[in-house]
Amino acid sequence: MLGRALPGPEQGVIRDAITEGVIRRLLDKGDPRLQNFQLCNGCGSCTPYCPAQINDLETNGDCGYLARKVTAALQAGRRPEIDLSDCVQCYSCETVCPRSVSIGGIINAVYETEHIQPVFRRMLLDRGCLPPHAFLPLYTGRGRIRKFVAKAIQYPRPVDDRAVDEVRRLLLHPVEASAFSRPGHPAPKRPLTRPDQVFHLNSCCAFNYPGADLSQREILAALGIRYETSRLQTCCGGAPHYMGGAGFADRLLLTARNLSVIRDALEPDDGIAITGICPTCSDSYTAALELLSVGANRAVVNEALGRIGRGVGNPGTFVVANILDLYPLYLDELRRLVETRLSGLRVGVHVSCHYRKMTGTLAVPPGLQDLAAVTGARVVRSGMEHHCCGGVKNLFDRHQNGHTKGLPRLNRLVHKGFMQHRLDVMVVDCPGCELVYDHMGVPVLHITELLALATGADPRETVCIQGHLTSLSPALGRIGIL
Repeated sequence: MLGRALPGPEQGVIRDAITEGVIRRLLDKGDPRLQNFQLCNGCGSCTPYCPAQINDLETNGDCGYLARKVTAALQAGRRPEIDLSDCVQCYSCETVCPRSVSIGGIINAVYETEHIQPVFRRMLLDRGCLPPHAFLPLYTGRGRIRKFVAKAIQYPRPVDDRAVDEVRRLLLHPVEASAFSRPGHPAPKRPLTRPDQVFHLNSCCAFNYPGADLSQREILAALGIRYETSRLQTCCGGAPHYMGGAGFADRLLLTARNLSVIRDALEPDDGIAITGICPTCSDSYTAALELLSVGANRAVVNEALGRIGRGVGNPGTFVVANILDLYPLYLDELRRLVETRLSGLRVGVHVSCHYRKMTGTLAVPPGLQDLAAVTGARVVRSGMEHHCCGGVKNLFDRHQNGHTKGLPRLNRLVHKGFMQHRLDVMVVDCPGCELVYDHMGVPVLHITELLALATGADPRETVCIQGHLTSLSPALGRIGIL
């Protein structure tokens, strides 16, 4: 029997036993993402707001079908019979649910357990972040190895060995997700004011678009905002978490450790502003600060951090200054900094799911539109503002499964909208969304890159347009930038 494949029925029995064991383990351990799933009554409030549109197409308009399917499976101790990779964990469902049930959180918990990616976890243990070679399959699949090599040589972004050692010691002593409880009522968020100084986060995904990070630094300097960075800062855990390489508790511990690093890098202050080019980072810090507002959660985190000589204090010391909230405070200054109006450039805007998750609103926030308009570009409104780009997780899944040709459903939907509106460029707030658009053949710029071009930055030295997979030369050449 050792050399033979099991008959189909026996394989099915084994697979069902494994997946049912996964669900029971999640329920028995009290994973906070599954805490209130029994409150779901399948009202369907969440379905119209799902940017991934993953409700079963055969439901004949039954808006509550997906939610009932997921929660009924849990009640029976079974795995939800849906394609878990379709969900991108934007948590729009939780935002609109009248009972705060998170179908996305449930799917994330099951996906994380079933699709653990040892390669991403090893990278965290070895490098403290997702290093450049984490993205190599996305370049070899497109035959763009030279672009990868050029970035890897010029922008290696190493993490200090001490930081890597701290991450390794944290993750090798895992904490169960059940050790944490969700805050009953989130504390009111402190309104963001114009900071004199910020801590600028190094995003793992920024490797793909170093121009977004370089542009951010140039804009901060032009606005007179001092910024600090640190090689002791590691990955926030957000990207590895959503791609199956870090658990719920891992992500919280990684972010909490970075909060300790940030506190050490800046003088103690009433408000330490944390910014960066990645909304997944912003979301990780926002979620961590919310969880740490509960004293019991903070005690668990500090016990773990104590093993590496660190700890976190009052979470109210920090404020997350996402660029879509920070830069709109400086619209007048940005207008004065514009040297080259991008008149004639037709752009669409795409706000990331993780920014919406962080802010808890489903409305298209005005920040990205306002910032794009400052450059003189013509902002064309479309339904693409409400759709998910397709997700970096799904992009990796496709390449790992050898499905590099053709576009999946969400990508086709967004690409069709781009063509129908005759746009020149998509403008995004997220390097992950930028990666997905770039791979589907859509010219794309991070909002920091667009602003930098308008304020006179060099397209190649600062914005690094040569590193994009889809050429920006036709669009930028037509308006005289190149």
